[in-house]
Amino acid sequence: MQDSRVPAGISIVAALLLAAACASRPAPRHFLPAGEDQARGALRAWNSAIARAETAGPSRLLYDAKIRQGLVSVSGLLALVTAPDVHGTLSGPFGSTLAEYSGGALHGEKFPRIEIEPEALLWLLGGIWKSGSPRVDGIEGGDASLIWDGGGRVEARAVLDVAGSRLRSLRVERAQGTVEVLYDGDPAPWPPALTLTDIRTGNSLRLVLQAREPVP
Repeated sequence: MQDSRVPAGISIVAALLLAAACASRPAPRHFLPAGEDQARGALRAWNSAIARAETAGPSRLLYDAKIRQGLVSVSGLLALVTAPDVHGTLSGPFGSTLAEYSGGALHGEKFPRIEIEPEALLWLLGGIWKSGSPRVDGIEGGDASLIWDGGGRVEARAVLDVAGSRLRSLRVERAQGTVEVLYDGDPAPWPPALTLTDIRTGNSLRLVLQAREPVP
């Protein structure tokens, strides 16, 4: 995973199928300005999170996937290979192919081709954001608020568990809308569960990691 500026068209949820959902929303947080020592500690924890993510290596990942639309949900499997070329298949409950990711784009029969750069996909799934260095915007309890500024605007926001050196949430601002990811559990190095939501549409995708193995 190499640093770059924020890629265009990274709406993973809107791309990965259409589901309007009411994902549970966390309570509002109230972060206070960070002292110098707190800011340094938060940045050390963030660098540790990056270092852990970079130990992942080329992998095959298998997720239980749940796509939600209102009170209706569809379950399936997401099989993803992270290297040398990032590609994967989202399958329905009876093995039918709902979508495929290849060549830096997601495509399926029922929706138009959508460009999703591999780096952005892996960052969101990996619980990191590497578009430059963040600034520490505040502290609440053991969590830090991180912000990435890009081109005079906020590009991304994250809540970092400082002691655990892991993200609790990541919110990416885009011209097309905002994507938010909520993470569960301790990464080892991939987060074991995450929920991706398109804030504008309410689309959501719940992923629970079932298996991973190195790519030979």
